[in-house]
Amino acid sequence: MKLLIKMLLLAIIPAWMQNEQPDSQHFYRRQFTKSYQRKRIIVRRLWVCSAFLILLFPTMVFASIVGLMSTFLSFCLLDETNE
Repeated sequence: MKLLIKMLLLAIIPAWMQNEQPDSQHFYRRQFTKSYQRKRIIVRRLWVCSAFLILLFPTMVFASIVGLMSTFLSFCLLDETNE
């Protein structure tokens, strides 16, 4: 079954997505670099903390504000421009 799924994915996925070597200049392979992985961990922690805050104060206005701020910070952290 795993072999069948792997063959199906190889047939569907484009050739540039099959290469998973880290490259900071490539738009897809950038996500395999160590710096991007660290940024994703930070964003994951940000969202967990945001969810905890929303559970502590379950109002729609607060949830909207925290959600929008978390989204903005996530986009800022994962921005693809040079640092």
